[in-house]
Amino acid sequence: MDIVRKKTNRTRISYKSVIVACLIIALSWALLSAASSQRKVSASNVLLDTVKQGTLQIDVRGIGVLVPKEVYWVAAEVNGRVDKIYIKAGAAVKKGDLIVSMKNPALTQQLEESLWEQEEMQAQLNAQRVALESQLLDQETLVANSKLNYERTLLTLNAQQTLLKQGIVAISTVEHEEVKIEVQQLRQRWQQEQKRLAKAKENLAAQNRAFNARLKRMERTVARMQHLVDSLTVRASIDSIVQEMPLELGQQVSSGTNIAKLARNDEFIAEIRVPEKQIYQIALTQPVTLDTKTSKVSGIITRIEPVVVNGTVQVDVAITGQLPKEARPELTVDGVIHVANLENTAYIKRPMFAKANSTGKVYMVDHDTREVALTEVQFGRSSQTHIEILNGLAIGDNVVISDVSSWKEKQIQAIQ
Repeated sequence: MDIVRKKTNRTRISYKSVIVACLIIALSWALLSAASSQRKVSASNVLLDTVKQGTLQIDVRGIGVLVPKEVYWVAAEVNGRVDKIYIKAGAAVKKGDLIVSMKNPALTQQLEESLWEQEEMQAQLNAQRVALESQLLDQETLVANSKLNYERTLLTLNAQQTLLKQGIVAISTVEHEEVKIEVQQLRQRWQQEQKRLAKAKENLAAQNRAFNARLKRMERTVARMQHLVDSLTVRASIDSIVQEMPLELGQQVSSGTNIAKLARNDEFIAEIRVPEKQIYQIALTQPVTLDTKTSKVSGIITRIEPVVVNGTVQVDVAITGQLPKEARPELTVDGVIHVANLENTAYIKRPMFAKANSTGKVYMVDHDTREVALTEVQFGRSSQTHIEILNGLAIGDNVVISDVSSWKEKQIQAIQ
């Protein structure tokens, strides 16, 4: 009996082996390509710079605004109601120009009453002065009469003494003694009246000083009231530009309320905000270039604020050059502070994450093979765009300055 054998499909097994082999080859090629791509990077994806030698100008940049050097607030000295507004914000004023006028009927009435009181006091003082002067005249009359009585009695005494010396007995001894006593009495009275006259003169002078003091006090009161009434009319204190005018017609204003903000339009300073990380390089009297986007003007640093606000420090810059025509309060300006000029030094454009006065690592590119090697570099001072090289690189070396934070994972070894 014949047994039929089945034929084995060797051709199908051969096809499967070929397919598996192709897949293995394709996968191996893909892995090799991926590994190769991880070891190279395109030159168009990185930024390179060459180490140079020369003068490196260290600048620190900041942004700020122009502000008036002198600002004055005109405040109300008295209570009042705004009656008229003569000037609005933005207008130019001269010293003495009207800004606002107010009304205060009660204050005006007080001034009138003070004037009446002054007139009344003046009349009273004049009357008292006339009365004192009249008393002084009466006293002077008494002195004159006392003197005449004394001199007349003295003549009688002298005549009697002459007759007695000649031996002519025309009067009695008693009458002669009485005349002597009367002469002494009249002399004493004359002396007393003279003393009273001197005291009367002193009294008149003292009363006049008292009258003048009272009158001056009243005059000062009236002058003060007049000043308060005049203060209802507010005037510009300097030649300036009105920055703010917050009042409205009919508004009730209290004493001390700010009426207008005045700023000189011919003197400005710049307030520049500098990043706190760079403020250590800033010092007083350093030169600054201010850019208004239309023109540039020079200046120097006059003040550095001691506190940090929102990551920046304010620096005040006095303008030393000619003030540009476009200068206005709150005009935005860019400030370039010239910190130093480093001559004959090596420098490059500042790589990403490179810090001044520190040690860092950068990728240096070989000129021939284009291979990159991680090199340790000691950095010096830095500006906004460049940084000084103290050690680790030579003049002419090419360095990757773009972000290389992802290279460690990809193991980049060359730039193609």
